[in-house]
Amino acid sequence: MNPNEKMYSVKEAAGILGVSRDSVMRLIRASKLKAIRFPRMGGRGKNFTWRIRFSDLSDFMSANLT
Repeated sequence: MNPNEKMYSVKEAAGILGVSRDSVMRLIRASKLKAIRFPRMGGRGKNFTWRIRFSDLSDFMSANLT
């Protein structure tokens, strides 16, 4: 993993893929799209956000959008 690699939010990934944020979340939950879960600042419990690496998004697009 490259530490300088661009990471996208769910909203940004949805825009790139041309789908809704809910669709991206379904892909993440179904393990079809790799994502990393990060805690939000100052939050407790279920307060987290997802980030998708550029390489994982490119791999998904090349495998599924051809």
